[in-house]
Amino acid sequence: MKKNSLLQHSFFPHLKMEQMKFGAIKIAFIVFLIFFSVVTFAQEQLPMNHPGCTTGDNDKTNYLPDADAFLRQQLAARLGDTTYNDFSAPYYVRVFIRIVRENNGTLPGCTVEQAIQNFNEMNGQYNAHNICFQLAGIDFVNDSYLNNFNNSGDVDDVYPAYIRDNNLDVDGAMTIFIHYSYLWNSGSSGNAYGIPNNFLSVARWAATSNTVHSIFGHEMGHCLGLYHTFRRANGVQETVTRNAGNSCYNCPTEGDLCCDTPADYTDSENNTSSSTCNYSGTATNACDGLTYNPSTINIMSYQPWACISFTGTAITTNQRTRMHASINNPLGPIFSRVSEDNVLQLSLTNTSATIRIHAAKNNYSTSAAATITHSGNARAYYVAGNAVTFSPGVTLSPNSSGIIQASISNCN
Repeated sequence: MKKNSLLQHSFFPHLKMEQMKFGAIKIAFIVFLIFFSVVTFAQEQLPMNHPGCTTGDNDKTNYLPDADAFLRQQLAARLGDTTYNDFSAPYYVRVFIRIVRENNGTLPGCTVEQAIQNFNEMNGQYNAHNICFQLAGIDFVNDSYLNNFNNSGDVDDVYPAYIRDNNLDVDGAMTIFIHYSYLWNSGSSGNAYGIPNNFLSVARWAATSNTVHSIFGHEMGHCLGLYHTFRRANGVQETVTRNAGNSCYNCPTEGDLCCDTPADYTDSENNTSSSTCNYSGTATNACDGLTYNPSTINIMSYQPWACISFTGTAITTNQRTRMHASINNPLGPIFSRVSEDNVLQLSLTNTSATIRIHAAKNNYSTSAAATITHSGNARAYYVAGNAVTFSPGVTLSPNSSGIIQASISNCN
């Protein structure tokens, strides 16, 4: 079996099928192995040496200003309450990757192999923080307008509305779009469109570069509630001091709201060597008079691409808390995109071309008494960390436009 590739009609050892009824089936059994593979990317001159994320976070109202207290409250509320989703840490956040192409199927944002490598690298950055991204599926979307999101004035209003209004974001999963031309591939690497949010965009140049190892992780951080490390809320600069007794102390309410990320400032990356990753700036904060010493490896900074860590050191403890709070917020966009620990599927009938995600963190199985049918244009994606088990009474008979896919995706 070729690792990290889409396989049609391939052997899938974790899938159990007994007495299944088959019609004209188009079915893909896929194993997504979460590991770091080496893929040779085409060489391309990077538009800039550091992330050019267009996610606007400077003037928005603080999202979860006290994430630690909110997380404690939500976890306590879930204890013994069966109305909440049955999921536990490590959290399996479902992801669906959509590689965009022109209407005629040309000019894809990247290859499947490149998308998987970016996905694997993102998992490497987040796994140590009890966040696992579970790859539910990858497909191609033929939409020339979506493939050429090139008007910067449309970034905040037109583009996200277009995605939502046309049901392009996959229900039940965080959706990653990879565009052939995002803002002309001239420097902007991507956008999360909101903090938090359930979908994001990535520019081709960043997704296909063999130098960039953090674009998926950076935009996903925004989707999970993280701000840029250099954020200035309403024009107020985060101070350097971490002494709560100092009158200038403001890290709980300014900047990225994470006191264990060193204070940062706009354009600090200009004082960081991309070869040594040493910061040599001398800027000081006007209030406390202290010299800035920003992190050169943090995933939410604008430090040089070569410096951003693609291990767990890219994220701090406070950043992890903020993301866990976002994940556990029942009113937020992430909560419904986290896989429950185990799922026993009851009867269902599906003929819709709308993508349906059926997922579990550990085991996904169908009830022995269930009647489950996927036919016509049905597009169903089954994914679990350990096993997907189909019992008798399951009928998979999609037409040539449908697809039934089963996969194992975990972070072990």
